[in-house]
Amino acid sequence: MLKKIINIEKRFSLIVILAIISFFSFNVLNKNFFKNLRFDLTKSEVYTLSDGTKKILKSINEPLDFKLFYTKQIGDINPVYQNYYARVKEILEQYVLLSNNKIRLKIFNPKPFSNEEDKAVEYGLQGAEIMAGVYGYFGLIATNSTDDEEKIIFFQPDRSPFLEYDLSKIVTNLANPNRRTVGLYTDLPMLGTFNPLAKTQDAATAPPWAVYNQMKEFFEITRIHEKTNSLPEGIELLMLVHPKRVSERLMYMIDQFVLRGGKLLVFIDPNSETENLSPNKNQAEENSNSSNLNELLNKWGIELVENKVVGDLLSARRVEIGASDQPSVTDYLAWLDIKKDHMDDTHQVTSEVQRLTFATSGFLKNNGNNKNINFKRLVWSTTQSMQIDANEVRFTPDPTTLLRNFSPSNEELTLVAEIKGNFVSNYPYGPPETNRKDDFDKIKHISESIKPSTLVVVADADMLYDEFWLKYEQSGTVTPIANNADFTVNILEYLNGTEDLIGLRGKGATSTPFTKVEKIQKEAEQKFRSKEQELLEKLNSYEIELENIQKGSGGEKEESLLTEKEELEIDKFREEMILVRSELRKVQNALRKDIEKLDSKLKFFNIFFVPILLIIISLVLGFIERRKRHQKHIVRETN
Repeated sequence: MLKKIINIEKRFSLIVILAIISFFSFNVLNKNFFKNLRFDLTKSEVYTLSDGTKKILKSINEPLDFKLFYTKQIGDINPVYQNYYARVKEILEQYVLLSNNKIRLKIFNPKPFSNEEDKAVEYGLQGAEIMAGVYGYFGLIATNSTDDEEKIIFFQPDRSPFLEYDLSKIVTNLANPNRRTVGLYTDLPMLGTFNPLAKTQDAATAPPWAVYNQMKEFFEITRIHEKTNSLPEGIELLMLVHPKRVSERLMYMIDQFVLRGGKLLVFIDPNSETENLSPNKNQAEENSNSSNLNELLNKWGIELVENKVVGDLLSARRVEIGASDQPSVTDYLAWLDIKKDHMDDTHQVTSEVQRLTFATSGFLKNNGNNKNINFKRLVWSTTQSMQIDANEVRFTPDPTTLLRNFSPSNEELTLVAEIKGNFVSNYPYGPPETNRKDDFDKIKHISESIKPSTLVVVADADMLYDEFWLKYEQSGTVTPIANNADFTVNILEYLNGTEDLIGLRGKGATSTPFTKVEKIQKEAEQKFRSKEQELLEKLNSYEIELENIQKGSGGEKEESLLTEKEELEIDKFREEMILVRSELRKVQNALRKDIEKLDSKLKFFNIFFVPILLIIISLVLGFIERRKRHQKHIVRETN
């Protein structure tokens, strides 16, 4: 017995020793041989370098210097920063490796009151207060051979999903300092406004839109004015945003530009909610805030359905209505929150975009006027959509009324489309007549495409405005709730022929809600809305009847004019109203239980099922391996 115990102890000791040796061996091998071996189990592969990044890094022609500043005391105080620093350092080392050492990385620890801290301050990095009067730094400075400079003033851990995009953007800007030019025409105040007559400084100026600022990071933006005499030379892309006052002269220039192979990006809108912000808005246009550009696009095969906006029950955004002291939350059908499953995941523009928001968007159709085009939808609504008259949302929209009148068309409506092919001129007989003889001297008229071109048309201009895709916190921080800016820059990159960064912009995007939960909730709500509508119609009929009785009696003794039968009917109606309200509460309670049940299932799946499944797979594989070994042993013995 004692001998058996000793053998067990020896065996256990041997197992422990082998485990320790295996542990250290694995770490040594991992550090020296498997340094670049990683597994990324995130849905959007946040921790895996994209093909676009690899292509950018391989194309670097000159050395780039990266200086990473990290004060270790920040991580000692808050381990979140230490973990994020490890990730930043790791990904930068990958960049160095994949660039064939064209990227030269140096790491500094700017201790308080050190020379490294002086460098960090000199470079303009943002300091985080460690203690009173003492600051730590966590930022990056990157330069090229001509001393062009890019920086990240402070690495915020909450921006972790965007890390690859931010770093690849820096590499792109430094490796290709000569940026391409985009011609921009807009009747909206995208570039900011200035009103010298305003009483306060805040009212006098409005900053440029965030979308415009992001566009400027990658492109030279040249403003195209209504009265321009010629388009800038060398541009390959025109961007039109809510084009309402395009002159015929400019329209002709755009026509000829496209026929020569130029690329066109158009944001048109049946109901621009941001038009009132424009300093150029005049009283005559007060009742017409639409832009369709149909006179240019129709002949090319594209149509914006006039005076109609898209209402989508499953994509409707939640808004607050009612008094400020007693607000209620409801779905606004005309403000859309389009998820990934209603975008073309095979297209470079939308493949990595997670979410887009639209405000009273129109929809596009292929009108069949041009058989030489390929009409491809990029973003669309759900089948729980309907067409809403623009006048219903133009001035004082009522979200509750829209919901009551909702009737799905069971049709997916196109919000964004790409059009490729050959086009014919909207001016078959040559340039339009103008008062100036020299307007078109530099333009040799062509009546049809000399080579195929590409257009991207978006049926909403409001989606570019900050208020519809940015969230402003009380702390002053601004967080994107959708990829509207990324989407816009993606289109510009795509039309300009540079697509390396496209797959990165939406990679870190926005929150991913439980769409199944949202669908259950919206469907349940729609069930009792029909009952509510029926009840309200019945109530309205009684109100009309009572009003007629009151008019007949001169407004006096209304109560006496009600017959016993009418009073019984009204009492019955009130009882029915109470019953329906009770039923609504039951539906809501059932809805809550369904959501709680679904939530419990999701938690069980994530917490218990997946680990259990992995254990089962491991046991099965182990059993199979043992069977194989046992069979080999039997074979040896029989031989």
